[in-house]
Amino acid sequence: MKLDIEKIYMKSMSPTFYNILHDEEFLRFWTCKLCIPFGLENEYGKIIIKLELDEKNSEHVYLKKVVEHIEKLIRKKMDIDEAEFKSVIKKRPNKNDLLEIRLKTIKENIITKVEYEDKETHYLKTIYDLPKQSFAKVQLEINGLWDRRTDKKEENKCGLVIYATKMNIL
Repeated sequence: MKLDIEKIYMKSMSPTFYNILHDEEFLRFWTCKLCIPFGLENEYGKIIIKLELDEKNSEHVYLKKVVEHIEKLIRKKMDIDEAEFKSVIKKRPNKNDLLEIRLKTIKENIITKVEYEDKETHYLKTIYDLPKQSFAKVQLEINGLWDRRTDKKEENKCGLVIYATKMNIL
């Protein structure tokens, strides 16, 4: 899918949250094989995973460029200064960067679909059994933008909400 800034539509869901739609749909795409170095994590009441982006892997570099491009388009569309924007790509000096994504939940229950490639060995395993240093291909959904901008420019923060909708654990 070619991203066209003119086709990106921001639908206000509340004073501080917008759904991001492109051709009236959420942006969804699959990643290449990525490492989940820390397993499931809980940050600010959200269940997340961090995907390691290996600087030496061309597919990882491309994925990082795609996410950065989408962030840039959204910043331009919403007139957000780069200093106000909290990227989902966490830069780490002397280490590989991490792509931080949320798992879909309803009432604190994970609804992200998970499938283990080796069904015999992992036949009863769920997402809660996800070990550290796992590898997966993940379907990402760029769902929305949280926007906490006020009159105090130095305190303003905005960022994308990216969900894992499906995961194939390798």
